[in-house]
Amino acid sequence: MTPSSCLVPYFKLSYFLCLSTILSILYIPSTLYAAEPRAEDWHYTLRPGDNLQKISQTLLNRQHTWTDLVQHNQIEQVSALAPGSILRIPMHWLKHQPLPATVKSISGSAQIKRASQTYFKLLKKSTQIRVGDEVATREGSVLIEFADKSTIRLEKQSNLVFNKLSHFGKTGMVDTRLRLIKGSLSTEVTPLVKGSRYEITTPSAVAAVRGTKFRLISKNTETKLEVLEGNVDFSGKYGSKIVAAGQGATIRQDRTSIEINKLPSAPKPLFANKIIEDLPAKLRWEEQKASDEYRFELTDANKNNKRIATSKSSEPELNLTHIQNGDYDISMRAINQKNYEGINSLSKISVNISSEVAELLAPLDGSIIDTSTPNFVWQFKDPSVLGKLELAKDADFILPVIKFDFGADNKIQLKESLQPGRYFWRVVALADDSEESTSAVRELSIRGVLSPIKILSVNYVASQVGLFWNSVDNAQGYILQISDSKSFKNILKEQTLGKAKAHLRLNTDKQYYARVKGIGNDLFTSDFGPTKSLFIKTK
Repeated sequence: MTPSSCLVPYFKLSYFLCLSTILSILYIPSTLYAAEPRAEDWHYTLRPGDNLQKISQTLLNRQHTWTDLVQHNQIEQVSALAPGSILRIPMHWLKHQPLPATVKSISGSAQIKRASQTYFKLLKKSTQIRVGDEVATREGSVLIEFADKSTIRLEKQSNLVFNKLSHFGKTGMVDTRLRLIKGSLSTEVTPLVKGSRYEITTPSAVAAVRGTKFRLISKNTETKLEVLEGNVDFSGKYGSKIVAAGQGATIRQDRTSIEINKLPSAPKPLFANKIIEDLPAKLRWEEQKASDEYRFELTDANKNNKRIATSKSSEPELNLTHIQNGDYDISMRAINQKNYEGINSLSKISVNISSEVAELLAPLDGSIIDTSTPNFVWQFKDPSVLGKLELAKDADFILPVIKFDFGADNKIQLKESLQPGRYFWRVVALADDSEESTSAVRELSIRGVLSPIKILSVNYVASQVGLFWNSVDNAQGYILQISDSKSFKNILKEQTLGKAKAHLRLNTDKQYYARVKGIGNDLFTSDFGPTKSLFIKTK
């Protein structure tokens, strides 16, 4: 047998994936295959300078070497391998590693629960998300980017678990598997290399894609899909369908069929000027037949597409009022009577208002402050410009905390105490010509102290002690300490617990002391509560 007869001829494509059953139709003698069916193979085309040792080091995991390649491809003369020859490599031999996803931008409030933890904590920009982590949003959204540059925007009131984030070395293949527990998301998937996998499951459906844009909504007992580009293999308990671009589909747990509907077309913009030089400004789109509602989204192109605002309206229009200078992306889409949201009409605008914008000095963006009455400071180059502080619980300033009027002062010391939590602030400027401009938005957090924890009851059973204490709001867990001294100079035992109780085994006829404190997050500190005396008598 010659070396060329044991290798697949060159087909120009350097990388491609196929099943061994498909390989049988290629020009390969049938005697090269074993009797049992082979696992899925990936194909590698030899390039000038390649050898089996080099390929093995680059592509194979630690469990396999170049000799496995020789045996699997039934190569008789290694020295006779030439550029253009193709090696078959089983998929499970390929070197792969988990690569984290990254938070690109956050609008509003979001949290993350690590795979190794039982509690959620504040999610921040640039945070890396790893296998097993869960992201939860409240009244906001999160834009997340994967290693292959695919992106997901997780909408408000949603929970998403990252089940698998694998990258197959230099092959370009990825294996991304997500679980949308509840809520909704939109995703833009980078065209996948053959052999890649991108899959999102919900309680009632599975959406598998091969390079596409789509939206997925999971609630109660149904999952809704809206495909904007490409195709999605949409499957549930009673079967599957390929949903194409421009189509929506719904899987309901109480129905055996998959509902398919046509999505509304993209509304045509009725504005020509893409540069906004005066506010307020109204942008309008063409009305769509059979659509009584529309949704717009406004994102900041200069801040990793951070969402500035999104809302439904009865008219295809957008009123721009307080918005800082910069470049923005606007999408408008129609909503049909079956509540399917349609294809986006995408537009780019630039806001260039000539009035002065306030320069924010303090607090710095992202500050965590221990006082509940922080001091806000800003400045203008023109002393005749008036400023008004705006403070809210959300980045869109829909939930204002305290209202202020325009004034000449450029600093404000709050008189009302703020509750612990996250806040957002900005300054609106008012020039002599009554023109207004809005500054950038800054975030700050007010740190609080968890309520003290008191051990409420102690139960003794033989040499075991059961301790029970009051649960505390905003505590992520509890720390219990046991000592043989009332001053706790000598800590005999320290436990981190998720519930407001503990069971211990202690020596009899010995005095012990116990105390508990709550575990706070970035926004809460804590101290130990009152000491409780423990003593087990010998019966």
